[in-house]
Amino acid sequence: MNFLKGRAILWLLIPITVIVAFLWDKTEVAAPNFIQEKTNPDYFLINTESYDFNGEGLPERRFTSAKTLHYIFKQETAMENPVLTIINSNNEQWKVTANRATNKELSEELLLTNGVSILINDAGGASAELTTDNLLIDLASENASTESAILLKSNLYQLTAIGMDADLKENVIHFKSKVVSEEL
Repeated sequence: MNFLKGRAILWLLIPITVIVAFLWDKTEVAAPNFIQEKTNPDYFLINTESYDFNGEGLPERRFTSAKTLHYIFKQETAMENPVLTIINSNNEQWKVTANRATNKELSEELLLTNGVSILINDAGGASAELTTDNLLIDLASENASTESAILLKSNLYQLTAIGMDADLKENVIHFKSKVVSEEL
């Protein structure tokens, strides 16, 4: 009988020894190593939509994108098929579309490329469409500029130019050079 009691104690000592050794181990568990390449986005979003409101709670800007890729190392966001709508205090509206856009987070610049189109609607109901190859928008001041060729078309006239500066809030465009306008 004494032989069986000693063996039972031995069987109890083995698991207790393993538990004590496990608890005694103070080495840190290594965190999983996720591969972060500078060329890989840290997240992406599909069909995004965001709004900016003024002090009275009325929408000032609406931004949509079919696909949004954020790059933490470059501190920029790339978008596919972006649409930026800006509404000023006179209820005049600019709707800017493109195939691609890049938002630089530190400078608040939005560079639109490939098939940039701006649909301009004023409060009186008149509309015009401006097309260009690329457009740089300063989101803080809501000013836009380009050095590329421009075509501005309405149902009354057509205008071509090289380069422009635009104040999207005040609905004012300044063309830089080779401005040619003709009635349709």
